Amino acid sequence: MQTKTSILLWKDIYEIADKVCKNYGLTYSKILPETRKLAKSYGECRACKKCVKAEHIENKNCNEKILFIRIHQLNNTKKPLATSTILRTLVHELAHLGVWEHGKAHRKFEKEITNFIRNLGYRI
Repeated sequence: MQTKTSILLWKDIYEIADKVCKNYGLTYSKILPETRKLAKSYGECRACKKCVKAEHIENKNCNEKILFIRIHQLNNTKKPLATSTILRTLVHELAHLGVWEHGKAHRKFEKEITNFIRNLGYRI
């Protein structure tokens, strides 16, 4: 199998996320590029606006979470981050779809997702 090391396109990010979600029974509503609010982090997993506003729904129980992924360097928005960095961020945020809090379970799930993506032919 040829290892995929070229710069990731959004279609690749969605394709990977969809395969991971299908394999692990996860759901999300969309993946968006970085915003000004992500200037100090690489990504974020957020509950949708509807769940954030609803008092009876905990954010971790939202089935329509939005994933934000930073794909460019902070000091040069025309220069993309390394593919492996983007993939590690994607893995971390996808793991939040199954395990909301950081901890051992989250790290274990990240490793499972990482191995799954490696089996798809991507280098992380």
